[in-house]
Formats: sequence, C-alpha cells, structure tokens
Amino acid sequence: MNLSSVQDLRLSPSLHVFEQEGGWHWGITVPRAVGNGFKVVAYSEETFGDEAAAHREGNRALARFADARAVAYERQ
Repeated sequence: MNLSSVQDLRLSPSLHVFEQEGGWHWGITVPRAVGNGFKVVAYSEETFGDEAAAHREGNRALARFADARAVAYERQ
C-alpha cells in the first residue's frame, strides 16, 4: 500500500475499487482540504484477478489507514 502524507490522515477516507488494464485495483481518497474534489492518499500496486479480491484487500487497507489515523491523533 502506498500512503500519502500524515496530514491526509485527518480527513474522512473512502475506498474505491475499479478495473484498469485487465485487472482490479483499489484506492483510498479523502476530500481535498482546499478546493473541490478528492485526493488519492493510498492505492494498490498489486493487480487483483477479480473485484471481490480487490475489495477485500482494499477494506484491509482502509482499516490500516484508520489505525494510522488513530496513532497520528495520539501523537498530537
């Protein structure tokens, strides 16, 4: 999982699962702090054979993302 900056951990993350280049991937986005739209803060480098597998791993990553948010708040 690739993760963006700790600053992005404060925002509410959303999981997205999508098909690209013959396989399935997941990404985690947060609303942009300034302006409109969303910022990708984590994504899969692995290509999954089906949507369900990408969704399962994406949910695991989202849980790890939430854990990282909790640790970041504890350090403040």
